[in-house]
Amino acid sequence: MPIIHDPDLADVLMSASTDDLGLLIDVITDSGNGRISLSSSVCRQLTEAKSNGANDASRAMLAEELTRYGGNSLMNLFRGGSGVAYRELLSDVASHVSASTTASTSCAEMEMAIIAKVFTQSLGRMSDADRSTLFESLGAAYKPGMGPAALAAWLASLGASGLASYNLAAIVASATMSSLVGRGVALAGSATLGRGLAVLAGPLGWAITGIWTAFDLASPAYRVTVPCVIQIGHMRQKMLLKSTCPGCHAVITPGSNFCGKCGTRLNG
Repeated sequence: MPIIHDPDLADVLMSASTDDLGLLIDVITDSGNGRISLSSSVCRQLTEAKSNGANDASRAMLAEELTRYGGNSLMNLFRGGSGVAYRELLSDVASHVSASTTASTSCAEMEMAIIAKVFTQSLGRMSDADRSTLFESLGAAYKPGMGPAALAAWLASLGASGLASYNLAAIVASATMSSLVGRGVALAGSATLGRGLAVLAGPLGWAITGIWTAFDLASPAYRVTVPCVIQIGHMRQKMLLKSTCPGCHAVITPGSNFCGKCGTRLNG
């Protein structure tokens, strides 16, 4: 049985929904049209997996093809065509979009730093009214003229997981996917995102479409890796959210019947 050997991708891709994987497949295959660096047989198999449901083999193939975009052709040749580690790909994307990370930054933190960078860049192209609506949907307060320091402090307060981090990742990933492949992500039932969807479909979507030139996506590799990292960041946040209490969103111990923080019953 095919196994995803990269530990930073395995849990996310193996637990992901068909809808979420379908968006990654659309980016990698250019919505089934194929890419120069993608073999026609792989393109066909991934497109079929999107239509028929991804099994373990297609999830492993998706991981392999994604990591191939993380290195140039010569480097991949010397690796036997296996591509780069996801963490290396992620670090490269973070550097490319000027997201602040360190050698000790986790993959979840790097993904959120990249998502926060896209979010911050997008805000610069929005009106105060749209920004206020967007922040409200994220459960945060926005003050007109909010400066870079205050915005950075708010983003830093989100951490690497939790409901607020999921909301931010979901809304940026959905706007990104909508602008690139024509459809957004399936949200994990967060009612607080309701009003933000109007902004996502309008001003935020337009802003994200407009900033791709700022991130220099002329390179075929970055046209794949940047949006894929954003989508995987959203998928990871969704996965992490499932391991938190539905009442207070504290991380819960596997097998617990009650939340240790607020007492919410977790089973039954």
